[in-house]
Amino acid sequence: MARKTSTTDTGYGIGAVAKLTGLTDHTIRVWERRYGAVVAARSASGRRVYSSVDVEKLGLLKTLTDHGIAISQIAGNSIDELRALSRDLSAASPATAPAEVRAAVLGDFLSSQLPVGAGAGSVKIVVSDNDRERLIADLRREPVDVLVAETAILNADTLDRVREILSSGGTQRAVIVYGFGRRQDVNRLRDASFVVLRSPVSTDDVHAAITRSYMPGARDDVQTRQAEIDDEPTAWSVDGEVPPRRYSQQQLAVLAGTSSAVDCECPQHLAQLVRDLSAFEIYSAACANRNDDDEALHRYLHHTTARARTLIETALNKVAVAEGIDV
Repeated sequence: MARKTSTTDTGYGIGAVAKLTGLTDHTIRVWERRYGAVVAARSASGRRVYSSVDVEKLGLLKTLTDHGIAISQIAGNSIDELRALSRDLSAASPATAPAEVRAAVLGDFLSSQLPVGAGAGSVKIVVSDNDRERLIADLRREPVDVLVAETAILNADTLDRVREILSSGGTQRAVIVYGFGRRQDVNRLRDASFVVLRSPVSTDDVHAAITRSYMPGARDDVQTRQAEIDDEPTAWSVDGEVPPRRYSQQQLAVLAGTSSAVDCECPQHLAQLVRDLSAFEIYSAACANRNDDDEALHRYLHHTTARARTLIETALNKVAVAEGIDV
């Protein structure tokens, strides 16, 4: 609930706070509403008014989140705690990034978005493939500074698989882009000092994450995706067969990277939806079950997701035909 303030109280309007902290008006409102980072007072006219303490706190939060610390982790901290974190961050000695950061990219989608030779600023993509074994072979000839690995789902084996690839490239830095996974598996990667991003991501997101991998305590604002289900009986319906997939990951990558003749990005968005649904389909099928009811629930999720995926695949096919896209 907003604080009330009298007309004699001094304070800062949201526009002034944005200028002082470098945050946007929208971000300030989200941090206030969703995370309770600050609670603005209200003037007699109903205008948001922030105190100097609010401004300092928002400025500290901006600094810390710019270094990759999740807003959800620190929004509730006191201003003294945030000052201490900021001091620790300043005292830490970040690894010095080379003048040219050589990166390798593994993944169906990302390898098409970030081919060899692509990059921005100091980042240069020197190896890019959708095949793990080929990428490992290339890394033995082309050492890199950072690995960017894309995976549909995270599980307990992901960390070991990533480390195996890293050993071929002569680096310990990695950016992991994933679709679905358990929080404990995400945290395991973060504890290994990897930067973790949730798909979908833009090329700018990836470039920024590569740079962030050199910062101490690099963190992300990751949230695991969770299925929301109605409170129904446990007799989950799974009638019928699971529909087969219409598109391979490589075909979806082509569609996701296709430019539309009518300046419409529907093919890209639909391809991403199919990819996400396919990932959750796999994830739900492999989810550990605590009992028979839990197993029935996950069968239901698996079948329902497969049906949804089929509907979006049909829509994607119609768009592809209308746009004359050949996959």
